[in-house]
Amino acid sequence: MPLYSTMNKEELQAEMDTLQSQGKAAYDAENWSEYEVLMKKWYLAKSYLIHESITVEIGKTYHLTEEEGTITVTKLEGVMAWGHRNGRSIESAVPLAMLKE
Repeated sequence: MPLYSTMNKEELQAEMDTLQSQGKAAYDAENWSEYEVLMKKWYLAKSYLIHESITVEIGKTYHLTEEEGTITVTKLEGVMAWGHRNGRSIESAVPLAMLKE
């Protein structure tokens, strides 16, 4: 399987469609760990699809899609936003597609 970073928009969209279908099957089967992995991969693929068109502000606090809590962005690296979740001192990263205002 090629890296998401080498895929074009059509390939990324096809990968997202496949992951969404697999995620629905895992959800329906109540296989929660597989569902979580597939959804993280979906958000990563979507981040590669949208990273050139999204604006993320350093220092701004964002809510996280499908997760509770927030992240205050401290830096961007590729398709990942790094920051502090829920005001904690430990820095972590999330795919850009998971950020919502």
